Amino acid sequence: MSEGRILIASRTVSQTLHEQFANLSGDRNPMHMDPVAARRTQAALPVVHGVHTLLWSLESLVATNRIDAPIQRIQARFLHWTYLGDDAVLSVSDQSPVNPDAAQVEVRGLPVLSIALEYGEQALSASVSYDAVLSARSKARDLSFAEMPGQRGNAFVNSSAAVQAMFPRLAQFVGAKCVAELLACTYIVGMECPGLHSLFARLDAILRSGPAQRGLHYEVVQHDERFRKARIAVKGSSIEGTLEVFVRHPPVAQASVEDIAKQVESTEFTGMRALVIGGSRGLGESTAKIIATGGGEVVISYVLGKQDAESLAESLRKRGGKATSFAYDVRQPAEAQTANLKVSPTHLFYFATSSIARPRYEMFSAATYADFTQFYVRGFYDLCCALTKSRSSAQKLIAHYPSSVYVDARPPGMIEYAMAKAAGELLCAEINANMPQIHVLTSRLPRLPTDQTTGLLMERSVNALDTLIPIVREMMRLATTV
Repeated sequence: MSEGRILIASRTVSQTLHEQFANLSGDRNPMHMDPVAARRTQAALPVVHGVHTLLWSLESLVATNRIDAPIQRIQARFLHWTYLGDDAVLSVSDQSPVNPDAAQVEVRGLPVLSIALEYGEQALSASVSYDAVLSARSKARDLSFAEMPGQRGNAFVNSSAAVQAMFPRLAQFVGAKCVAELLACTYIVGMECPGLHSLFARLDAILRSGPAQRGLHYEVVQHDERFRKARIAVKGSSIEGTLEVFVRHPPVAQASVEDIAKQVESTEFTGMRALVIGGSRGLGESTAKIIATGGGEVVISYVLGKQDAESLAESLRKRGGKATSFAYDVRQPAEAQTANLKVSPTHLFYFATSSIARPRYEMFSAATYADFTQFYVRGFYDLCCALTKSRSSAQKLIAHYPSSVYVDARPPGMIEYAMAKAAGELLCAEINANMPQIHVLTSRLPRLPTDQTTGLLMERSVNALDTLIPIVREMMRLATTV
């Protein structure tokens, strides 16, 4: 917790609590609830709903008597996502505990939510009667930014009884109807508008007692194409205000087999039997397509993305390629897993990766470095040892280790990633010097378009095929020359 602050409460969101909130709010956006889908976002893992953290904070402030006057306005800025299992800390300034700008939530010193409150003289009615209206979607709408202007509707609002059970003190203080409509704000953003590719940035709600509404009405009133940002007006029987949201770009679509076939001869990789670690998506997916299109055989590994891997393998087989899928986790011992391989690979392509865009809690995180090292150093070495255990130098395995230009020119906040990749490069040199059964080709890849490197503004990056096809060709050449 930052200096000069008073601890109010702390918590760690469990999967059970996370599910409870999703069911209460109706917001089951895949970024929150689906580990496979979440890995195709910059967060890379499921994240806690920002409104969940907000309502927990308000509940805690009321319970500890830090709020002792009627709330008239709530302003919240969602500064960074919080992962399941993170220890979130709510605090207020020690200068003025009831200062409306003083409440914030941090994770390991990093602010993730700031809350500003304004107070009035009259409390809202704490009536608990609020029948559930409309119904929650089971699947988030997939709106593009171009579709945002003019969007409007009435959103699902849950019943007061369910709301009271989860946030009893807050419901008593501001009214269950008010809490239910605040809950509906996350439903609007995550499920209705923009839905699937949403990012909630700010909530500004004035609390009031108004006529009954059928759901919480929303309407897009402003949009800024430069930043893919929109402002949504909301109006219900207990709140009126605005929501600021960003529309994320959809997951990056890798090149099609048809596009690859224009650049790759149908037989140029014949004889290559490649194990592609991390081949269900991203650069591994493109590499698998290149090899299969060129007549090689691929085994596509996955951890969470079983359906993605099986679908990719099936699509390649339908086009006459040779492809199968294979469950493999670089965090687990390699030898037991590779015993299940039905193909003896001639080549290894290693695209295993962890979440790259980590929250910055400190200048250097030993835990983050250890995680990257497991993926990019220990995991690679363990797999090389397992694949070459009974292999002679005459059956040399050709492996590709993808390093990064970030080793030399790293962006801010990428120190652990760059260090782990640099350590991987040193390991590859040592393997080439001391393990005659394997030869490792190390490449410092430029910034290529993947789910984790895609930001809101879609920074320009190098065409992946222009980088990957020459690497696969060099790997094929090395099989006959080293």
